[in-house]
Amino acid sequence: MNKEWDDGFIEALMVSLQDERVIEKIQAIAEAGSYSQLGEHKELLKEKENEIAKLQQELASKKAEISEYQIMIHHLNEKMESYYNELQKRRADYREAEELYEAVQQLSETTKSSLKGIFKGGSVQEFIVCGVQYENISSLWDFIKNEIMEGREQERETLLALFLYFFQEYSKTYDTPLYKIQEVKMNEVFREDLYIRALNSKISGNIMDVLLPGYISINGKTIKKSVVRI
Repeated sequence: MNKEWDDGFIEALMVSLQDERVIEKIQAIAEAGSYSQLGEHKELLKEKENEIAKLQQELASKKAEISEYQIMIHHLNEKMESYYNELQKRRADYREAEELYEAVQQLSETTKSSLKGIFKGGSVQEFIVCGVQYENISSLWDFIKNEIMEGREQERETLLALFLYFFQEYSKTYDTPLYKIQEVKMNEVFREDLYIRALNSKISGNIMDVLLPGYISINGKTIKKSVVRI
């Protein structure tokens, strides 16, 4: 294509572009292309909106699940805390019994031999089982009283702790305890109908010390008189 022919073509094309029919045709083609692209964009937008809606539903569902799990976790934490507190309490109770068991092992051979009839077995568990039986608690009290009345008070502190521990544990086995420790007031006037006078005490006078607390029944009857020093 030479320059003259090229110029002629361009001139003819320019003339054609001024023709209204050509212009209308070009506009129709352009509009058709724009409409097609717009339709594609709308379809893509709708598709994305559907995806977003689906994801929002899934998100709402997951949030509901998370809320349920949080409630379950809260309840489980409450149960765990309750179990933990109960475990700590049980450990504290068992620890005291274990310490008393070890203390009993440190008593004199004579005392341990005397206590064999009360505390049978060689473990803390057996020690507890024997200790919470009323007959054994009563026998232990009698043994401590005899030791005091014969002037053997070197091991009284350990024996007294032993008695008080099992007396309290026995009381816990009832909704309403059958017995309670006898109340003794310092400087109270000694009465033979209520108390037992310990060795090396005055004949009469005011109570200066309680060596072994006694206990009474729920109706106020004295079961064991407190051993006191005047």
